[in-house]
Amino acid sequence: MQRHTPLHSTLRELRRRLAAGGLRGMLAFLASGLRAQLLKRETLVVLVKPLDQIAVPARTGGVRLEPLGHRHLPALRELNRERGDLAGDARFTADLDAGFGGFGGFRGDELVACYWWTDGTMPPHRDLREFGLGIDLGPADVYGFDLYVHKAHRAGGTANEVLYLVETALRERGFERLWGWVVAGNRGARWTYDARGYRPAWQVERTRVLRRWRSRRADINASTAERKQVAVWTSSSTSSSSS
Repeated sequence: MQRHTPLHSTLRELRRRLAAGGLRGMLAFLASGLRAQLLKRETLVVLVKPLDQIAVPARTGGVRLEPLGHRHLPALRELNRERGDLAGDARFTADLDAGFGGFGGFRGDELVACYWWTDGTMPPHRDLREFGLGIDLGPADVYGFDLYVHKAHRAGGTANEVLYLVETALRERGFERLWGWVVAGNRGARWTYDARGYRPAWQVERTRVLRRWRSRRADINASTAERKQVAVWTSSSTSSSSS
């Protein structure tokens, strides 16, 4: 099967736009692409989950959780090929070298999911350095990042099962709060996290002008009861950080 490069795909789209809308349509497409390169906005929702509230999935599919190590890099490489993540191999190798934690979800001998995490004893993760998330990890806090489930294994609640196993494993390591984030417009991911008891703490409005990103923390549109609960969790996290 022929693999299209980004340049090839762009040229093919230009030809399609030219055929459909003439020169004006092609120029409009180029202008929108240029604006996207010059200015980009995104909203990240910061999530938190208390690990004393871990719901058992109604259905399980036989996923086995295993801590990731360098011996898993070949399997992770195959997972990256499936997801089309060209930078994933180098990123996962660097994360293991840096001492970040990881879990692999297996069905039999096949790696079907991965999940990465860090705590306050590990080097500051790139998300916490670069995204302006405002998460301050105390001794009882853990930050989760880069959850991916193989497309062929997403049916039947696999993500729910993997998150249940990860949450349980992190609680067994003594953590009390699990932090993360999701893109505001990713409804599928937000539904999954919401169903597992993750609650929005705040949101981060990110704007990129040319190559420079700026982040601004903002209140989230949550219910009054939800804000009160988040205030309790974040207050506990701050107390843990200063103890």
